[in-house]
Amino acid sequence: MNTRLRRSRAFRLAVCLALVATLSGCMQLNLGLTVNTDDTVSGQLLLTAQKSVLKQRNPDVAAAFAELRQNIPTLPAGTESRYEDATYYGIQIAYRKTPLSQFTSESVNLVRDGDLYRFSLPLDPKKYGGKVAEQDPRNQQAFMTLMSFEISVTFPGRVLDTNGAINGRSVSWKVVANQPKPAELRAVAEAPPAPTTSAAVAAVTGGSFPWLLVIGGVVVLLLLVAVAVVVLLRRRSRGGAAPAPVAATPAPAAPAAPTPPTGPPA
Repeated sequence: MNTRLRRSRAFRLAVCLALVATLSGCMQLNLGLTVNTDDTVSGQLLLTAQKSVLKQRNPDVAAAFAELRQNIPTLPAGTESRYEDATYYGIQIAYRKTPLSQFTSESVNLVRDGDLYRFSLPLDPKKYGGKVAEQDPRNQQAFMTLMSFEISVTFPGRVLDTNGAINGRSVSWKVVANQPKPAELRAVAEAPPAPTTSAAVAAVTGGSFPWLLVIGGVVVLLLLVAVAVVVLLRRRSRGGAAPAPVAATPAPAAPAAPTPPTGPPA
């Protein structure tokens, strides 16, 4: 009886592991990031799976990948597009000057802590394989084992601590499938002084020449000039022109005294 029970459990475990392998295959997460001095991040994330594995689940690889993606924790939001080549199918997420405050997610954490940048990517099996765990909780560990990760992060300052490989100001990790994995990928690096107002403006304008600010300043200046001209014209109209002096009318001449007659005396 015990032998039969053990065989039954071993068979169920083998079936579950085969299911995980079919679902995940060589699922890969590639991430390349550059942390900018204005506390923004640029780069891209690539999440893919082998087409051959996806087609075993569904001839429609897009639908098969959508089902598989349910086992991945949320990724940092960015501009998402489809990725496809001869072997792999998946998604690509692009980041361009994304503020750090909008980058942290369940899968990737990148924050500024005072004068430090802290990066971490937990490889906790409890965060992955949530869908396949519905059949058997042990599937989560198998799902994580079958995944691979290739990560690179470049910081603006010196790297102080990491469990990855350091190359100048960059840290990289390559975690292959079917191999033991660390609990997390982590790195700590120096951060420059907090961004100034001008740097913040540059971040808002994408680092290009701030035409909108210049045009706005010119419009405000023209409005001030127009207001000054209107005020000056109103003052002149209120004062008015001085009336022309009226010429004095000469007084009439006094009548002349009567002249006595000049005839012969009587």
